[in-house]
Amino acid sequence: MPYRVELREQHNQGSPICSPATIEPHRDLQAAGVAAHRDAVEHAKAYRVDVRVQIYAPSGQLAMGTQVRHFEVAASARQRPHLALVASAR
Repeated sequence: MPYRVELREQHNQGSPICSPATIEPHRDLQAAGVAAHRDAVEHAKAYRVDVRVQIYAPSGQLAMGTQVRHFEVAASARQRPHLALVASAR
């Protein structure tokens, strides 16, 4: 049985978010967590809302829950240095 991801805007009772992470079954908790975090960050940046992440185990019990705050992901994007690849011709 796969792990299931649920994303909601603002809080547990907020609007559900449809994303690839919520549609696809995930083989383990780590894969579910990576997919959920990626989609939650993208949604938080795009719509400037907090996103509640919940991952359910194959048994149906809540395995993990967290929140992605839009102001934190927006701030981290501004502080990230821009790196450039420099290739030398030898």
